Amino acid sequence: MKRMMLLITTILIVVTLSACHRSLCEGENCVYVTVYPMQYLVEQIGGDYVDVARVPGSQVHSESIDWSAKEIIDMKNADILFYINGGVDTYIPEKEESTFEDSNVKLVDISQVVTYNEVCFSHEHDHDGEEVEHVECDENSLSEDPHFWLDPVRMLIAAEFVKDQLILEFPVYETTFEENYEALKLNLEKLDEDYQAMADAATKPIITTVMLFTYWHVRYDIEILSITTSAHSTESSASDIIYFSEEAALHNIHYVLFEKNTNSPAGDGVLEELLKTDSTALAAYLHGLGNLTNEESDVNLNYLSIMYDNLDILIEATQ
Repeated sequence: MKRMMLLITTILIVVTLSACHRSLCEGENCVYVTVYPMQYLVEQIGGDYVDVARVPGSQVHSESIDWSAKEIIDMKNADILFYINGGVDTYIPEKEESTFEDSNVKLVDISQVVTYNEVCFSHEHDHDGEEVEHVECDENSLSEDPHFWLDPVRMLIAAEFVKDQLILEFPVYETTFEENYEALKLNLEKLDEDYQAMADAATKPIITTVMLFTYWHVRYDIEILSITTSAHSTESSASDIIYFSEEAALHNIHYVLFEKNTNSPAGDGVLEELLKTDSTALAAYLHGLGNLTNEESDVNLNYLSIMYDNLDILIEATQ
């Protein structure tokens, strides 16, 4: 069976998360970012020579962005602001000719170099529980999935682009940036190899509560069954619960994979149904990495360590 039910999250991995990083630069070489994975890249490549901060308010939905005068001045005086587009931080280009007019900061769009997956929101089940797949979607049903960092290969493409931009802005540190990039490249290539090994050994699909992990399907051909095709708060219908229970029994699936730091009533409903016939059914949690909580930062978790935590869960869930 090669089918994948897709959901794009409208709020990027931000529900219940607090702002865990500085929103103001403290050093001379100042770079702003809108999502955690970009912060990780700048930190790894820039090292001690670049100060990185999160765009104020970027941990919440873009409609809530409301910057103070000081925040605007600090961003306008920065050297680079990396944003990713894909429906996540469109408030940045929208403010280019207003807030950022006549400013020092260089606005850099990562989607210039990283190709995003296009996903179709819609799917239905017939009355027998079989999925009716829609081969064609109208323009309103297709959207970009901005979570490119879940694919180590695309993360490496972004890393090289970040390195090049940092060298253009701070050429005196070129040698250091190149060396740091090469070290990061080795880590990302090893991460890709380890994910591929997991996928090669996989014997079953995974059931996830949301369509957040399409890049693993595209890169590694992991079969993903997503419970919901809308927001995390969506309840599952009775037919959906029956469908996923039958799929779990058919493929000997024991895990429902939730997105960490979010709630999913739909996932709760499916897991509750699975437990009626499978006492070994469990919830496990995959991290979407758009943001880190204060607690995660305090124990020094980062992109690489969390991606390996996700990998451990995938190994357990697919074998």
